[in-house]
Amino acid sequence: MDPILAIDFGSTYTKAVLIDRDAAAIVGSAHTPSTVGTDVTVGLARVLADLGAKTGVSLRGTPALACSSAAGGLRVAVIGLVPALSLEAARRAALGAGAKIVAAYGYKITPRALAELEALAPDIVLLAGGTDGGDEETILHNAQALARSKLRAPVIVAGNQCVLDECVDTLRAAGKTAHPAENLLPDVGHVSVRSVHDIIRSLFITHITHAKGIDRVAEHLDLVSAIVPTPSAVLEAARLLAEGTEGSPGLGDTVVIDVGGATTDVHSVASGAPTRPGVVVRGLPELRLKRTVEGDLGMRVNAPTIVERFGRPKLLALAGTAEGDLAEADIDRYTAHVSVRTEHVPADDRERSLDHALGRAAVRLAMERHAGHVREVFTATGMVLVQEGKDLGEVAAVVGVGGVLAHGRDARFVLEGALDSGTDPYSLLPRRAALYLDRQYVLYGIGLLSTIAPEAALATARHVLAPL
Repeated sequence: MDPILAIDFGSTYTKAVLIDRDAAAIVGSAHTPSTVGTDVTVGLARVLADLGAKTGVSLRGTPALACSSAAGGLRVAVIGLVPALSLEAARRAALGAGAKIVAAYGYKITPRALAELEALAPDIVLLAGGTDGGDEETILHNAQALARSKLRAPVIVAGNQCVLDECVDTLRAAGKTAHPAENLLPDVGHVSVRSVHDIIRSLFITHITHAKGIDRVAEHLDLVSAIVPTPSAVLEAARLLAEGTEGSPGLGDTVVIDVGGATTDVHSVASGAPTRPGVVVRGLPELRLKRTVEGDLGMRVNAPTIVERFGRPKLLALAGTAEGDLAEADIDRYTAHVSVRTEHVPADDRERSLDHALGRAAVRLAMERHAGHVREVFTATGMVLVQEGKDLGEVAAVVGVGGVLAHGRDARFVLEGALDSGTDPYSLLPRRAALYLDRQYVLYGIGLLSTIAPEAALATARHVLAPL
């Protein structure tokens, strides 16, 4: 056996999986409540002891890979110029790097907004604004405001390159840590995120993990590479599944949906170009690797919000049981209960039906937001169909992750919420995608392994993912 450990330090649970690279197989997995609030290594020791007992394998000296979303994950504030352009480009870049967006400001930042930002104390500030050769005044104003602020977070400057040096010098002269980057929006039709991603990854490794105590795990693990944000690991897994390797083909364009207790995250690997004739694309070009986080669609913390967004009558129709005696009041009671007791597990068929309905609704809403939309626009020459966002109609595979999928009794029903229902002629959701389930919560481990052994990672994923 050629073993390697993959560890995920989450805010709620610390998870571990042991992978045999020779056999491309999961040897075993374990999880335990995280102890990031006190000493993260306590939870690490517990999960390793549990994993060792389950597998009968001595884990001392086993090479390891790790990711983390503990202590709130990577908290980034973004500042741009026009909300639909440079600010949106900054949001996409931060999310794609595995961040949690805690604030977003457009145009010139106001004193009130700056005070809000200081109170939030983000891990990183991403400052964008202006195409190259375009507006200079706004990003200079915002750099000066950040320089005067009480913020201690490093600032990545990724705006108009004509004033890049002036912005960086202004921040550094005030004692701030500033990192110059390529413009996220060098021109209106081009979004460039690689430089920002590289800097965020470096800051996470050198500063963020230390600030949150995660770097102490290096004393207890034989790490073969730096710790990365958990969402970045999952996005790497999605990319591997979609694109494959030089020696093995992937699934084709792929969507990964992670239905969690607090958020529903969607990762897509697809160009997003129109799949039907006569459609005109408007807005920023879509990133092939895209991640969105829906903070109001958690299965537990935000269960009442799912009901509000989706609608009680539609949810009740999804939750129909053989008894046929569910009412809207049952939905309200159940969602109010689980939003407080987030560890609750459905106790009977009625509760399982409600849980499945909540999961399907969360999947549907998250996918509709991720995919974008088509609308009719009337012009001087007639009606035109305009697409904003990604067209996922021809996606080949949808992969589901999350408790309601792995532990529920009807994962297919829940995950079918991601598919085009055929009732909306302008839907951009997948039409014929194959559905897969990560039953063992190990997709993060697949993503981590892909960075050093992509062939073994892809072969392991094929063994782990269950077709529905």
